[in-house]
Amino acid sequence: MNAQRQEIKQSTKPSREPTGLCFFYITSKTSCFRNAASIAFSYLLYLTYPMQTTISLKKAAYWVDITNPQEKHLEWLKREFNIHQVIIDELRGPSARPRTEVYKDYIYFIYYFPDYDQKEETSRRAEIDFLVTKNHVITVHYEDIEALRDFSIEKDENPLKLLYYIIQALLQFQERQLRHIREKVEAIGKELFKNKEKEVLRRISRLKRDISEYRIIVRHQRPILESLAEKVLPFAGTSADIPYMRDLVGDQLKIVHQLDDYRQAISDFEDTNNQIMNLKINDVMKTFTILSFLTFPFMLISALFAMDTPGIPLSNVEGGFWIVVGAMAVTMATLIRYFKKKGWF
Repeated sequence: MNAQRQEIKQSTKPSREPTGLCFFYITSKTSCFRNAASIAFSYLLYLTYPMQTTISLKKAAYWVDITNPQEKHLEWLKREFNIHQVIIDELRGPSARPRTEVYKDYIYFIYYFPDYDQKEETSRRAEIDFLVTKNHVITVHYEDIEALRDFSIEKDENPLKLLYYIIQALLQFQERQLRHIREKVEAIGKELFKNKEKEVLRRISRLKRDISEYRIIVRHQRPILESLAEKVLPFAGTSADIPYMRDLVGDQLKIVHQLDDYRQAISDFEDTNNQIMNLKINDVMKTFTILSFLTFPFMLISALFAMDTPGIPLSNVEGGFWIVVGAMAVTMATLIRYFKKKGWF
């Protein structure tokens, strides 16, 4: 059965009853109701703690998504789910490192998610805190995350499968984000050998920074996913659901492998671009060296003839100046011809 997600502005009428799940997007001015019990539950939350929350209500599991948690939201979590005060303090803002903690009634873990910044042309770290109980999956984040905003559930699942679908949606979004890296790598490859070495070097440097930032973020995901596969059994229902979490580890590994491929490709392109630049620099240096070799002897001869001392050759000969200039020109032409024959020019 297909889930329906609706947003109702201000005092609009409730939507018709869906055939599957109903998603509630609760703010101070919006609500969506499935039946009488859902109405009471949503209305109670609305009156007590109006907040930006997405809840999927179903028989087995609930999803609660909180953006920019306020003190009232944390109090509600502590009261309704008996969350430890240490975790409540962690939810007040982003954490310094990812980790997984198992409590009696829930699992708490921190998941880092790469978010591409168009202005800076690099990926920055976004944090999503997860609380998984036997009947709920709660996500808390401190900025709008497109992958969660567009997320929808198609069928009823237990908390483990609900968690699986959420993280799978995040991984799929991450894989789509890799497109901008792939497109930039391909574009840089096409710009090689087009006498644009300086521009290519600038683009390579920016892309290497983006790949490095992205790689640092996703590297933190694998230990978290692996630990979940081991610790989530008490909240999974049956051991048959554990492979869902192990499947996420494989999906995350694919993203890491793609990053490594792009990183290797851009390193190869950088080496090629540097070799082209070095070749051009060597050509310029060779040209200057030849010019120096051609001009220095004649400058020395000119300096000698310019000395105001007795006995300078040709100083008293009529047309002596032109004789010296002609000899120098013939010698220079001979050297130039010799260098060209050797391929040095």
